[in-house]
Amino acid sequence: MLRHFQEYLLSLVLLLSSFHAYATTVEATGQAFIYNSDLTKAREQAISDAKQQASLQAAAYISSTQQLEDGILEIDNMRISTMSSLSNIEILEEKLIGNKLHVRIRADIDTKTTCSNGNSGNSFRKTIAIAAFPLEHPTQANLGNIRNVESGLALQLTTRLNSYDGISALNAGNLLLHKQLGTATSRQLDDGTLTTMMAYTQQLDSQFIVSGIIRDVSMNTPGTINEKNWLIDTYNKLDYKSKKHLRNFSLDLFIHDGFSGTLLEQKHYATQGRWNLAPTEKAGFATPAFLNSDYGQNINQLLDEISHDLSQSLRCLPFSARITRTEENSLWINAGKQSGLKRGDKLTVYRKTMFYNQTSQTTTELINTRLTMIVDDVQATTVKGHINGSTAQHNIQPDDIVMFW
Repeated sequence: MLRHFQEYLLSLVLLLSSFHAYATTVEATGQAFIYNSDLTKAREQAISDAKQQASLQAAAYISSTQQLEDGILEIDNMRISTMSSLSNIEILEEKLIGNKLHVRIRADIDTKTTCSNGNSGNSFRKTIAIAAFPLEHPTQANLGNIRNVESGLALQLTTRLNSYDGISALNAGNLLLHKQLGTATSRQLDDGTLTTMMAYTQQLDSQFIVSGIIRDVSMNTPGTINEKNWLIDTYNKLDYKSKKHLRNFSLDLFIHDGFSGTLLEQKHYATQGRWNLAPTEKAGFATPAFLNSDYGQNINQLLDEISHDLSQSLRCLPFSARITRTEENSLWINAGKQSGLKRGDKLTVYRKTMFYNQTSQTTTELINTRLTMIVDDVQATTVKGHINGSTAQHNIQPDDIVMFW
């Protein structure tokens, strides 16, 4: 007989068609009872039911923690969410049977692409802090007076990310996390942690921290800007579409877990654009003059690409929140209504432990306690839930973590 055998399933994706994004047309039927002769409300409820059925026909996402106890399978932390959006909804038929209204619809369905790790993402809203992007070579920013790119880039990413579902971005562009810019890469961080960040994780109180280094904003051909010969300088200005006017823009971007400091992802981005502004013009970063330039427009497109990549990466990572308070069998976490949590949702409790590695650096480890927090109450800035047994008995303390894949 199997006893106390537990298997943690990070995510189980059930696709009724394929694993890739696609668009298709489906028909579905919804139904609703008519109360107090209110046919309008019944029609709205029936259409809503039909839309849900249509979404589930295309794809569904089931995430769960499973426990096998004495040969009996108990499914824990299960949540089902559709991975599709509906458009071009058409009502084909309405039928009244007794006091129940039946509605048949046709709709186009665009399904979301699954993640490379097999997840489809979850519907909870994740918090992310965007720190400053310091310049590795600050003097390169003198041309055009774009030194404000260090904090301005964080603001640009924050604005874009807040337009995505499932993300709540915080502008922390005044916070410099990297001090040794030349070695701020995962290659030097063998233990996967960003030690300069750990002091700020409590301050930011975000699930993820995005930071980076701007590696290059130099001219491809520096002599074009500093040309002393009047005739050549005049020719260069007339030949404004030439490659000699190209200016570089490249950066390294890091995504770190806000609770442990672990490096989750690192990417390099680069673009170029023509810089035709006068050498003496102090345009600044992200100003109208800057954005009207070919260089500014290409950077704007690159920031759109970075924001999209970030939204996809975060969608494929688990939702987590920090435990802020415990009392008997109750606990509170640093999440609120904007997180998307609802009463009855279930999250797995992780114990946060600290230890020193071989290089005497502090390392954080999250240990799955196999305990489940069931959400009881959701308010603006806090969520309250309970576990089976007392928090003291299981040694659950503030700064431990709850998580949902």
